[in-house]
Amino acid sequence: MNSYIEEETGNEKINYGININNFKINFPKGVPYFENYDTINESKKLKIFSNFYFPMEFTKVTYKELTKKQITYTEEEAKQILITKLEEELKKQIQDEEKIVNTQINSKLEGQTVEVELIYEVLENIGTKEKILF
Repeated sequence: MNSYIEEETGNEKINYGININNFKINFPKGVPYFENYDTINESKKLKIFSNFYFPMEFTKVTYKELTKKQITYTEEEAKQILITKLEEELKKQIQDEEKIVNTQINSKLEGQTVEVELIYEVLENIGTKEKILF
């Protein structure tokens, strides 16, 4: 019934560096003081001609601070979210949605968790054609 999402706070720290033949030089050294953060690495190679690159690249590492936010759902909201996620996963496995004959949804609440079971009855052609020789 509780879910956690990570949101960016807007605080970020950027480090720059140069790579020359796998030799790395970082200008401001150190990692950020953030408790939770996401790392984004970008690099650009130095281009001399159309397809010829100099063995040097510039790197930019961005650290973005993240905070965890707790969301509490009611029993019905949790059921609906789980049902839609399960339907998406099952429909990825089924090629033709018109072959779904029956849908059965079972759910139960245990403490602070909701369990949902989604059962699809699907028509599928499993027969193969073979020549029988006597």
